Amino acid sequence: MAKSTLSKPIMILGAVQLIESLAFALPISFFPNYVVSLGASVASIGLFTSSFMVAFAVIAPKMGSLTDQYGRKRILMAGIFGDVILGILTGLVPSWEWLLVIRLFNGAVSSAAMLASETLLIDMITPQQRGEASGFVMSMSMIGRNIGPMVGGAVQWFVLSRGSTELLSYRVPYFVDSVFAAVALVVVYFMIEEPERRGEPGRIGMNGKGVKIEWTNPLKVLMVNSFVSGIGVGFIIPIMVLFYTDRFGMTPVGIGTIISISGFVGLLASYFAGKYSDKVGRKPLIAIGNYGSGIAGGLLPLTGSVTMAGIIVTVRSLGFNIMMPAFRALRADLVPPNVRGRVFGLFGTAFTAGSVVGPIIGTWIYDTYRTTTFNVLGLSLPGYGIPFFINMVLGLVSTTMIMLLIEEPKEEDKAPQFVP
Repeated sequence: MAKSTLSKPIMILGAVQLIESLAFALPISFFPNYVVSLGASVASIGLFTSSFMVAFAVIAPKMGSLTDQYGRKRILMAGIFGDVILGILTGLVPSWEWLLVIRLFNGAVSSAAMLASETLLIDMITPQQRGEASGFVMSMSMIGRNIGPMVGGAVQWFVLSRGSTELLSYRVPYFVDSVFAAVALVVVYFMIEEPERRGEPGRIGMNGKGVKIEWTNPLKVLMVNSFVSGIGVGFIIPIMVLFYTDRFGMTPVGIGTIISISGFVGLLASYFAGKYSDKVGRKPLIAIGNYGSGIAGGLLPLTGSVTMAGIIVTVRSLGFNIMMPAFRALRADLVPPNVRGRVFGLFGTAFTAGSVVGPIIGTWIYDTYRTTTFNVLGLSLPGYGIPFFINMVLGLVSTTMIMLLIEEPKEEDKAPQFVP
């Protein structure tokens, strides 16, 4: 390759992702307490998460189209600017009703920032660099998501320890959140240059406006896989805490430690897996990651100790992070650049829709069968394992669809870096 994959623009975009992800994850450790302190009930906490995801799912395709029409950088900056304003407003809301409204807008602006960032990344690199660059940016994003809750918790504790009210201690971190977003906005404005578009501005075909998306069979398979992946994430995340509590009687601190450690181990694999996918192809990495992650998830409820459960969770995280850069690169290989934003937005909608449906179904199944034991071929299987088993089967089937129904495009057939 003539240029290093991790060029200055990619490094900067990775830094932006780290800052944005850190800001996004900063309130995670205390958000439920903030909601309750504003007068909402514990039972309604899930509504705030769902409202964010529903708004994201509904708006994502439109935001993707806007990035095709008006440019990635412009929409990226609009999304980050929205994060700055909404972060401040979140820290000032007088009641939980206003917070719920702001969460809806948060979902919309987050879809703008996320889609614009991903499409901009693909526009800036050649097809031969997509895996490595995607893996690097994904790793930076995960670093931010992993350290964000610790930073937010530290800020909240510091404010409370200085004699402030508990409610104020929940508000202040959102202002810090906005400061981080403002830094990301400045970095994007001054240090990221969007690739120049070819052709006359507004011409049909150049910016995706008026262009019909060709839904090939590979794209349809990947869309199904995105939806199933969303279901899988939604299935497991809410019941993971319940499982550790029911099975091992663990405290929140212990559970959080396992999840954080597994997350950090997984992110180390993203960059190298993405780089390797540029050399050997996308599908081998997708197979290794998804099959490994799926099987590990199915084995989790059968573990007999905290140590073994921690190892299995780490393997599951490792598999997911091996798969993801290759999956994104394969998707980019198949999507024409002039409709890239719109199609990526639809993929985001599919994943988010799955992540909304998953928690509802998963927690219901878990609660219904958590105290039941089933005898299957002479083996005693715990009822609380049913969501894990279902998730494993869904993941293995959708991965097998990719292996059997998608043929990786040859180098000359991959979607170009930008409009040819």
